[in-house]
Amino acid sequence: MEPVNKSADLSALRIDRQGGPGARRFLYPAVATLCAAVVAVLLFTRVRGGVAFRPPEVTTTRAALVTPTQASTILTASGYIVARSKAEISPKTVGRIAWINLEEGQRVKKGELVARLEAQELDAQKRSALAQRDQALAQLANARLDLTRARQLVEEKIGTQQAFDTADSQVKMLEAQVSSYIAQARYYEEQIKNAEIYAPIDGVVTVKKAFLGETVAPQGFGGAGSAGATFAIIVDLSSLEMEADINEQNVAKLVLGQPAEVVLDAYPDKPYKARLRQIVPTADRQKGSVKVKIELLGRDAKVLPEMSCRVVFLNPQAKIDEKAKPKVMVPSASLVEVGGEKGVLLVANGKATFKPLTLGLAAGAQMEATSGLSGGEEIVADVAGVSHAWSAEQKIRIKKD
Repeated sequence: MEPVNKSADLSALRIDRQGGPGARRFLYPAVATLCAAVVAVLLFTRVRGGVAFRPPEVTTTRAALVTPTQASTILTASGYIVARSKAEISPKTVGRIAWINLEEGQRVKKGELVARLEAQELDAQKRSALAQRDQALAQLANARLDLTRARQLVEEKIGTQQAFDTADSQVKMLEAQVSSYIAQARYYEEQIKNAEIYAPIDGVVTVKKAFLGETVAPQGFGGAGSAGATFAIIVDLSSLEMEADINEQNVAKLVLGQPAEVVLDAYPDKPYKARLRQIVPTADRQKGSVKVKIELLGRDAKVLPEMSCRVVFLNPQAKIDEKAKPKVMVPSASLVEVGGEKGVLLVANGKATFKPLTLGLAAGAQMEATSGLSGGEEIVADVAGVSHAWSAEQKIRIKKD
């Protein structure tokens, strides 16, 4: 069969073997070798501290100003100020408040009258019982006379035994009535006394829930009015102490009488000397903790119930020199050597600036800085964890949490 198109030009498909293939043959390997060489040089200069493309990423910490007391700390915990002696005032009967002498912050003495409930009805019932008693006493006097006459008639063989027995029964019945009315009068008298409410302890009124004209009820009664079962709380401020929950794993570090320091969150610059008064002999299985009670020594008017605070338990065997000056401590991992001097890298405005220090004794993972820092400065935390050759000053990036 003959081709359909004999005139087709196929010269364009011919391979040109006259060009220089050698130039292109070595071009690509040369470029690759050059790129590898450039990368190697840059990595070498980065490791040797020459040129860094991005600032190193670091974490920061602060130079700590440690007092002699804090230096002997073995455990810290948070808690609240509570009162060991506290009384909730509640009436013994349901009634409406007719008079009240209670205000928050008011000091009261044990046995002081602080409130009185309405008792007019009780007083009227008491008077009625006393009147019935007097009436029964008058009837009893006549019945005893009748009994005496009946006894004489029986002795003289004039009266009958039945008349004597009737007179004797009448006397006994009236005596019982008199006793009943006396008991009723005493009952109403006690009810009237219960309407008068006295302070059970010396202290300060911290909570007032009831006001004049409100109806109150005893605890457990259900609370007839808005005041409910408790209408005031009195706290003995001299019994204030701290309560804290300690993890079960740390209880073994504590002993009764152990010295401590308590700092109120409201007054962080005024620590109070304290001691461990009690370790409550039970644990909270939900929290995995044990409650402890810390007695505050040298307590003043700034300490108030329910204040949040923090306690520092001290080593009982350590001798604390209260006159000694605080020490500036830095982590050993923050120390770096630049230009033959040891120091730390101060962090400010995105830069790390080398600060030479005079170092003292080591304390665990901390090192004392006897000069160069005053405490509180922000420094690079772990210089060894950053693969970077540090200089006197360079830019840094702070690692975010």
